[in-house]
Amino acid sequence: MTLVLVILLLASFTFYLWFLWTVWRGLGHLSKPADAPPRYVSVVVAARNENSTVKRCLESLLDQDYSSDAYEIIIVDDHSTDGTLNIATDTAAAQTKTKISAISLREEHKLGGKPNAIARGIQHARGDIIFCTDADCIVPRQWIRSMSGCFEPSVAFVAGPALEIPSASIVSKLQSLEFLGLMTTAAGLIGYGKPIICSGANIAYRKSAFLQASGYGDQGSSCDDETLMQRILTRNIGHVVFNDDPEATVVTSSPASLRVFWQQRTRWAAKRDRYENPMILWKLILLYSFFGVFFLTVIAALFEPTLWFLVVPVFLLKSTGDFLVLQRGAQMWRQRISLPHFLIAELLHVPYISLAGLIAQFTSMRWKGRTLEK
Repeated sequence: MTLVLVILLLASFTFYLWFLWTVWRGLGHLSKPADAPPRYVSVVVAARNENSTVKRCLESLLDQDYSSDAYEIIIVDDHSTDGTLNIATDTAAAQTKTKISAISLREEHKLGGKPNAIARGIQHARGDIIFCTDADCIVPRQWIRSMSGCFEPSVAFVAGPALEIPSASIVSKLQSLEFLGLMTTAAGLIGYGKPIICSGANIAYRKSAFLQASGYGDQGSSCDDETLMQRILTRNIGHVVFNDDPEATVVTSSPASLRVFWQQRTRWAAKRDRYENPMILWKLILLYSFFGVFFLTVIAALFEPTLWFLVVPVFLLKSTGDFLVLQRGAQMWRQRISLPHFLIAELLHVPYISLAGLIAQFTSMRWKGRTLEK
């Protein structure tokens, strides 16, 4: 049994190191926005129970360094129960320049989740390019200009950076560090030409590409922005690029509690059957196998001390590779990494991924009080 664990760990760790190398290499091939004349775009924001953040989000969208007659804002209220729609409607009524449309799904009995809300917004969109962010996010003044500048003729989908702003607690800081790692990984894989993940808080795509890819399809509410991005690439609809401009960084607060954090991350991990390209699923399985095998090896080392001679070097090499990649992402987006926080995160990384990935396959997905379809 010990020999089997050693072989599996070495094999899976080799794949993990290769994965880190692809991310590192991809970070050197990201898209930079070019100066381009303003084109009309539609910003679609899905909101559910965001009464404390939606006004701030809309204000940041209105305060764009972009011609006010060259974009519209469509806010889609997804069955909110906290007055989100009223705030959005009042904000729209007070606006005299940029057009804001507030759409309510309250009369719809089908609870399709965020993808359905975005799709409804796109039905009303007049722009050839769709921008999406979340109602709990703040976008920078250069956001539309920067993301628009990445749309060369062959580009159909642009992903941009998003960061979580931590509170004073160490738990929040660790959550934000983990999110920075996800964003760095997303950017690197897109730059490498093998996109797997992106943040729906900062994306833009051609409306024609959305329609050609059949939108979010009919696979339930877990078919999301990442699925759309992968479909566009798999079906050869257009190129997918990542905008590395720090001036395009969208920010949001880190999850308010460990419970919310856990629900969010397990929801992200539960999309096992949403990949048209089977290679994506196999890569994720191989990647997860490293964490699972490493976790089992650490447990086995408690009973077989000789395994520590393998566990410790693997941990040190993994931590070094993780730090080098994460540091590169942090420099791109003007962030600083706290070494003590990084070391704590590394100690938690393997058990966290192992347990979250496993539990996500057997539990229902929850989002803002709603059970989502898989």
